[in-house]
Amino acid sequence: MSPRSGDPPGWLRALQRDFTAVLRAPLDSSEGRFRERQERYPAALVAQVKSGPGSLAPTERLAVYHRQYWMRLFTALQTSFPRVSRALGCWHFNHLAALHLAARPPRHFDIDESTRGFAERLRSALRGLDGASRGRQPRRPAREREREREREREDAWHRRIELSRAPIAMVCQALRMDEAERRAYESPFEGLWRPTAEELARLAEARLRFAVSFTLTHEDWDLARFSQLAGGDPDERPLDARCRHPSTRAWVFARSAAGTTTTSVDPLFARLLERSRELPFGQALAAVEESCTAAEAAQLRADLQGWIALALSSGWWTGLAAPSGAPEGVAERA
Repeated sequence: MSPRSGDPPGWLRALQRDFTAVLRAPLDSSEGRFRERQERYPAALVAQVKSGPGSLAPTERLAVYHRQYWMRLFTALQTSFPRVSRALGCWHFNHLAALHLAARPPRHFDIDESTRGFAERLRSALRGLDGASRGRQPRRPAREREREREREREDAWHRRIELSRAPIAMVCQALRMDEAERRAYESPFEGLWRPTAEELARLAEARLRFAVSFTLTHEDWDLARFSQLAGGDPDERPLDARCRHPSTRAWVFARSAAGTTTTSVDPLFARLLERSRELPFGQALAAVEESCTAAEAAQLRADLQGWIALALSSGWWTGLAAPSGAPEGVAERA
């Protein structure tokens, strides 16, 4: 059967197929670095690569494209998940990136699309490891439990996370913050809410509507500063899991008129923000005050107006929700 008019010739289709296969082949890491395996390149493809005097050999010329392609993919994922890559270390993170890309090869001209689905897969792996570490799995006969542990060891995602020696809680917090920053980056700025006198009168009985970009997160390690979007710390060393904060810190990620914001908030204010997503503001305030120590109650009364002003000027609250409306924005869940 002759090709239709306008169809690419067979040699071009074969060239594109072989070249694409070379680019998509994961880099080998068995020697302690990510490298291409030139001996596996299709001979027919290598034969079509031109090489003049003094230039690179055909296989090395292909290898340049191969390495650069994967380095760009690794960089895209590290940029989208800067805190996760620091928590795990870039070596282990790139292995997870390779597993993700092998399962979901890029199919879009925008390389950032290659990051889609990574968070869901990592979250699932972390949930499995966390559940196992906390003993949430039901007890089974020893032989069956051993077979289950063997299956878990065979899971490449679990194995790579375990090899990183990063605390599961730290990686989970890093993932939440990276996702919160991406959500804020991709969300629209909804403007500043300036409550009317009528709205202020209803505030105690009404539930606040949060901006779609709003996410409240917590950290026990120094995670927030690692951000490509905010021009964070360029240090590429992994986080030291032993260096925990004396107490948990709270951060809000949101969208402003100027771009993505990362704001440190007092833990007591964080508690009020959490309860305000679930309860009318007056009930939320009463619930937080009821759980306060005497010193915290005094701080709450002293700082409340300033916190309200911060939320309004930052665009975290966008109005009063309808009585039957669902909570808006995102708060992390344990």
